[in-house]
Amino acid sequence: MNHRPPAPDFGVAVSPVPLIVDAHLDLAWSSQANGRDLTRRVAEIRRAEGRTRDNIMLTLPDLARGSIALVFGTLYAQPASLSFAQDLVSAHPGGYTTPAEARAQATAQLKQYRRWEDGGHLRLIRSLPDLEDHLHRWPQDAVPGVVLTIEGADPILSPDDFDWWWRQGVRSVGLAWTGTRYAGGTGDPRGLTPLGRELLAAMRERGALHDASHLAEEAFWEAVDLTAPGALIASHSNARALLTSAKRADLPSDRHLSDEMIRAIGSHGGVIGLNLMNSFLDADWTLRERAVPVRVQDQVARHWAYVAGLVGWHSVGIGSDLDAGAGREESPEELDDAADWPRLADAVPPEHREGTLSGNWLRVLRANLPRT
Repeated sequence: MNHRPPAPDFGVAVSPVPLIVDAHLDLAWSSQANGRDLTRRVAEIRRAEGRTRDNIMLTLPDLARGSIALVFGTLYAQPASLSFAQDLVSAHPGGYTTPAEARAQATAQLKQYRRWEDGGHLRLIRSLPDLEDHLHRWPQDAVPGVVLTIEGADPILSPDDFDWWWRQGVRSVGLAWTGTRYAGGTGDPRGLTPLGRELLAAMRERGALHDASHLAEEAFWEAVDLTAPGALIASHSNARALLTSAKRADLPSDRHLSDEMIRAIGSHGGVIGLNLMNSFLDADWTLRERAVPVRVQDQVARHWAYVAGLVGWHSVGIGSDLDAGAGREESPEELDDAADWPRLADAVPPEHREGTLSGNWLRVLRANLPRT
């Protein structure tokens, strides 16, 4: 039976949200895989596409409408075959079968972020001075900031190759999506490989964040002590304890965090970003049936309150994963597009809204970004 503690009632946010940080958006992948120009408005793309599902929710100019000042933008290489998410593979064929192919996918996305930066559509955040300058400028120009993160480390050809990616501006790495040459991941329950241990050492030497989302549980526990204090995060993961259902054979899953994993990230000084896909918020929701309404003040509030009850409100944030992991039809009812992100404040106690929506992620970045 699905464990459902009552949803907390924090009331409605009565003041505008000054700043939001979303720690997981597949911007370049969404653009290239779907042939979308993310410099256009959401409404314009929706009209042009006329889709009945996977409707776009975020573009670069629309981020400002939702007070989204900073995001973690992924470099995500899709494998050719998976033990899960077969719909994704079918919809987007041509995945990688070799490290070189994975690298080619990720470098193409890196070039896309740079084209957007050159065009004035975003600012890449590589250092602490970059971050502070961006936060100073954003209220006037509303240009979003992007921290580059690799989701699934196969594009990194070897641990020594990480230095090249660091020089390109990558500041966070998730070793796995499904399993990689570095670690077990979703649908592939293994620990770290020797290469994975070497890569974590290279990341620690440089000061990169280690993103544990998608990491298989065995690999997670092996990686905890190999990650620098304050550098362990889960950018887009939810509470496993709230995601059990007799209707779904895939649950419970190590795609979601156990209570012990949540506590480990919290004790490490890290932050856990809430994934806003409906099926990750309510175990009884499916795209086919949509029998359970998913709402900000219900399931979103419940997940945040549960994680905060284990590790405190200073360890929670947003990692929506929307537009790549899901579209409008797979998102909470109140969220139609980026302009609705401030409504997430309704799921948080007033005294913790600033931290949850931006401050906690900013604290982690300020502690880990290079000083120069």
